[in-house]
Amino acid sequence: MVDISMKVHPSFFDEECTIVFSFYFDREARKIGEAVIYTYEEKLRETREEGTNGNREKVAYLKEFSIVEEFEKESMKRIEHFLSAIGIKKCIM
Repeated sequence: MVDISMKVHPSFFDEECTIVFSFYFDREARKIGEAVIYTYEEKLRETREEGTNGNREKVAYLKEFSIVEEFEKESMKRIEHFLSAIGIKKCIM
């Protein structure tokens, strides 16, 4: 595993009912990149097979991803782990 640190700064946009997470990545006190993820709830389509009855699903949308190429995979893994920990299973890139 690559030794990088990740800092997360959440913001809430009331007008859009969206939580925005800004991720900052460092390695040995050097900035290696950042990413911005918008999260929101998406209404699931009702189908007879799924029987969702209008349930909502938390979804993440990768708005910005500017990471030094050699650290992209590890950074994305950390973002996905974070999203999973807060209950978001779907990330649109």
